[in-house]
Amino acid sequence: MKRMLVAVFDDEAKAYDGFRSLQALDEEDVVAVIASRLIAKDADGSIRVTNTFDVLPEATMGATAVGTMIGMFGGPLGLAIGAAGGFIAGATADFGRNHVVADFVDEVTAALVPGKSAVVAEIDEEATGPIDARMKSFGGSVFRRALSDVVDSDYQREAAAIEARRARIKARFHEKLDHAKAALRHPSKPQSEQGD
Repeated sequence: MKRMLVAVFDDEAKAYDGFRSLQALDEEDVVAVIASRLIAKDADGSIRVTNTFDVLPEATMGATAVGTMIGMFGGPLGLAIGAAGGFIAGATADFGRNHVVADFVDEVTAALVPGKSAVVAEIDEEATGPIDARMKSFGGSVFRRALSDVVDSDYQREAAAIEARRARIKARFHEKLDHAKAALRHPSKPQSEQGD
């Protein structure tokens, strides 16, 4: 099953061990890692990406989903930065899925306090045990959600933004059209007639 995985560690060194261990599980064909990022949360709350791992050709989509998740952990500014790496496509999400992602982001954000580091990855795994055991051996707290929940939630936000923009453009068009119609119905008098 394709999932979004986040493992939070007390420091960057332990997170790096977890990051390398996840790659080792991929090399051993225990799990498939499509994209992963090692991130650190600085004292000011900003997120910094310190290592990356991508498998081609799936990496384009995976890196974008991972980037969006990282952005969500960094707040509104982080979301803009994280999502800037590309686009995400998916089906329209329902309220339940959106709520699941919000809960997931809240759980991870509560664990990823300044000074901690995390591994954020898109993975395909049959069983959760191997990753859980490896991450916990380095003191990591593991969080995961179905990738479809993450992708659909992001798609819903993008679709809402596009719809709002479309509505604004449509309103401006109708405003200009009404103004043009009014000008045709009541043309202004030429300058020579106005002085008479």
